[in-house]
Amino acid sequence: MTYVKILSALSLLLATGSVVNAQTIVNISFDNDTYAKHFEATVDGVALGKSSDQQSCLVIDGKVDAQPLKPIKVQPLQKYKLTMRAAIDAADTVEINDRLADFSAVTRGNHFPACELHFSDNDGQNVFFALHANHLVEGTQKVKVESVDVITQQFHDYVFVFYAPPTAETLHLNLAPRKRTLLVESMVLKVEDAEGTVNCNPDFRYGELNLSGWRPDTEGRLFRRPDNTTVLKCGTAATSSVFIVDDELRYSFLCKGVGYNKKSGKVIILFFDENEKVLGHTHLFWDKDMQDGATKAGIKPISGSKMAILKASSVILEKVLVTKD
Repeated sequence: MTYVKILSALSLLLATGSVVNAQTIVNISFDNDTYAKHFEATVDGVALGKSSDQQSCLVIDGKVDAQPLKPIKVQPLQKYKLTMRAAIDAADTVEINDRLADFSAVTRGNHFPACELHFSDNDGQNVFFALHANHLVEGTQKVKVESVDVITQQFHDYVFVFYAPPTAETLHLNLAPRKRTLLVESMVLKVEDAEGTVNCNPDFRYGELNLSGWRPDTEGRLFRRPDNTTVLKCGTAATSSVFIVDDELRYSFLCKGVGYNKKSGKVIILFFDENEKVLGHTHLFWDKDMQDGATKAGIKPISGSKMAILKASSVILEKVLVTKD
């Protein structure tokens, strides 16, 4: 992608911000046939039905490959929130196996019923964030298709907050049962403006089944403390999803967490240019700084930065809130 395209996308976003604020783009319930206007032709094995507790829902048989929705127009670099209330009819669910959420995070949607998300540009080509990192984040982070896994027997609100890539024009949603019966009660896609932050899912408010773009390592997981606060055990390292920054602005960071030990627990931010190549990083907090919550203000991204991710290492993280000064 080019610098011009990113500037154009940012200009469009600023110009239309007041129009799209709090806009609901898709709002689907499955209590009558009107849902069909949001979907491509319904495939065999997909029909309205009732759950075991008699709730109206869309039932997708496990033999179905995928049921696509109609393409959805999106704004490049806009922040969105998808909420899907869903359940599965399967032998293995989180109610039976409480480690299922951890397995889902590791496999990144290869095994469980899910709503798949991917983007295309004006030419119909798939587009996605592909961050070219360094030793701080190994390899190239490239996720062509995001997956919101459904792992509960009871209906649950699955939430995914994300930015559309710089050249994205269309969002594609596919409901994939993956050999289990998938039940969907409702789907809502809207412009996200309630978090109050630049970054996504800053305080894990959506609960222990919704990483919403955060990627802990294999020993990391979300869990709920006795005080009902959801926190992220990061493992050796956890990274956030991509968020958009402007190298002409300054930002504040509020962080709260407890390190595994006082020498290793830390949070940094990595900055990337318009070609998604890492430019460098800024250290934010050590364990001893953030146990009671700490704030740093006036931090300016490295020159040329257009996007960023957070990286938390050896820490149990309660929140990282990134806001514009």
